[in-house]
Formats: sequence, C-alpha cells, structure tokens
Amino acid sequence: MEVLVEEGLVKNIGVCNYSAPLVMDLMRYARIKPAINQIELHPKLTQEALLDYCGTQGLAITGFSPFGSGSYVELGMDRGHKMLEEPVLQAIASSHGKTTAQVLLRWGIQRGTSLVPKTSNAERLKENLNVFDFELSEEEVANISAMNLN
Repeated sequence: MEVLVEEGLVKNIGVCNYSAPLVMDLMRYARIKPAINQIELHPKLTQEALLDYCGTQGLAITGFSPFGSGSYVELGMDRGHKMLEEPVLQAIASSHGKTTAQVLLRWGIQRGTSLVPKTSNAERLKENLNVFDFELSEEEVANISAMNLN
C-alpha cells in the first residue's frame, strides 16, 4: 500500500478491524501512516479505548454496522441486531422528530467518527443523509453510549 501512495495511485492508506495493539505495532514500522481505521461501531460496541488510542495516533475512525450487526446472531452472540428497536433510542428519536437510524448516525457523528450505513433503499438513503439539522444533548449521547456491552 505504501508503494501505491508513493506512485501517486492512492492518496491515503486505511486499515480495517485493527485493535489498539495492531495499530501500535503498525505505527512502529509503517513508513506512511494509515489515515483511517474502519471498525464495527454502534452503541452496543462503542470501542471507547480504541477510539481514544487511534485519536492519539492521528488515525480517523469510520464505523461500519452503525445500526448493529446481525451477523453474530447465528453464533449466539447478539451484538445489537435489533438496535433500531431499542426503547432508549426510540425515545430519543421521538423527542427530536427523527428516526432511530438518524439518532444512531448522529450519535456516531457527534463522537467524531464517520459512518457507513448500509441500505439499498433510496428513501432510507435520503433519510440517512438528513442528520445535520439536530444535535443530541450530552446526556443523550451518554445514555446511548451506556448501552455498550464490550
């Protein structure tokens, strides 16, 4: 990847699913530091320590599965596949006149991360973009973050 940067074929390097120890190791030998770490990120997997460490290294975070990950259900490891049905999130959404999905995206944005919501529905895509006309209070952000299971 570093060669691709040197040849001008890409501007930045990113990594995916790097834990803090992997980031630490990578930073020791990388000639060109990665710009971003893409990780699973939602209220039941807030990854606070990893976000903090990546921040000290100048590494931005992009979160995937911001609405929870259903891929663990078959393994008996539910990591929030019913996130959109969480009462705390529904109450916050109702108070702002927004959807639960919009609250989840706003929570991620206010934490300084970028997010990759998955949808093939044009209406939901528009909805997902409509998250910049409201803010969550510090208490709301804390209540959402308190759902953390990791």
